[in-house]
Amino acid sequence: MRTPLFIVGSPRSGTSILVDLALAAGYTGYREGMLLSLLTTISNATDRHFDIFASPQSREVLISAVDRAEFKRQIFEVFKSVVEKYNTSGPWFDKTGNPEMIEAVPIIRMLWPDAIFIFAKRRGIENVVSRMRKFPVHNFEYHCRDWARNMAAWRAIRAAVPATQWCEIDQQDMIQSPEAVVDTVVAFTGCSPDQRDRMLLTLRENRPQQTEAGSASQLHDITSLDWNDNYVSTFKRLCGEEMLAYGYTYDRTYRTV
Repeated sequence: MRTPLFIVGSPRSGTSILVDLALAAGYTGYREGMLLSLLTTISNATDRHFDIFASPQSREVLISAVDRAEFKRQIFEVFKSVVEKYNTSGPWFDKTGNPEMIEAVPIIRMLWPDAIFIFAKRRGIENVVSRMRKFPVHNFEYHCRDWARNMAAWRAIRAAVPATQWCEIDQQDMIQSPEAVVDTVVAFTGCSPDQRDRMLLTLRENRPQQTEAGSASQLHDITSLDWNDNYVSTFKRLCGEEMLAYGYTYDRTYRTV
């Protein structure tokens, strides 16, 4: 099997069931990663610090003598050694669902050139509905912005990653076409027929996480939700570009293709 496997995407988009599939196939790993997304934070903070304090013309300031790229590379190597310390057996996977993890993909590919990525996606309407139920501590606008950030980050990243190293899985396809989804994952990861059978059984039995019975398969028309006019306009303003980019509709047809 191809390794390491990185499962990325917005929360409430099917990342957890993809973890179940990876485990059923024989991958090892933690159900949640949440470490490697720090690569983005540290990389951005380092760049800001160098931009402010480093000057090629100054020979009296230490940071000006430091090679920024090499400095960052050595920091990134610490992450690699830590991750590999805790993933010691067989092919392994990592699942981290946030935009910072997606933005870290170029660094991850530098650390693990053979890495592969599965992006879990879900239409914004159903994703935000699910988020509001699962994470009520955050408000409506936060969930809209975060879904859009994840989707936009992936669109920007995938253009720079060879097509052989990534695939996309929509949560609705996991529900409506489990065999096709498993076949896609099997072909992408290099799993065997026996592993395919275990993955298919897992997908049929576990299904994507639901905040309540039947919610994962329920499709909405934006006009029939209990969203007021402000919610609808906020959603379209914050999520409209990504809805269009991914071919999602606002009614129960879900997508255009």
